[in-house]
Amino acid sequence: MNAVPAPRARVLAVDDVAAFRHAIRTLLRTNRRLELVCDADSGEGALAVIDDCDPDLVLMDVRMPGMGGIAATRAIKARRPATVVALISTTHPSELSSEAATCGADAIVWKPELRPGVLEAIWLRHRPPQISH
Repeated sequence: MNAVPAPRARVLAVDDVAAFRHAIRTLLRTNRRLELVCDADSGEGALAVIDDCDPDLVLMDVRMPGMGGIAATRAIKARRPATVVALISTTHPSELSSEAATCGADAIVWKPELRPGVLEAIWLRHRPPQISH
């Protein structure tokens, strides 16, 4: 009996640095399970597009002007609890405030360790049992 392959995850990338959003787009092109469907340059921007782009996985920068990633993660998880959110940061996870660990994020990833396999593992570990797209 063949195993059913995991569905593709629709990804929203949120980072105030355009070059990093471009890097995420390039990174995700190498993974058959992850598809970038939209991006935003702020927490407010993420909340504005999240319902229209309907992501399964959100890659959320921790530090951004305006609404930062921790506040945006809380808002997303309150509105869409099944959406998987991974905080990403140039600061090592062990050096982030305790709020990063308690904001509802499913994972915290240090940007230097961001790789397609890491993101896929987060998705596969935290995805809801069934998604429909």
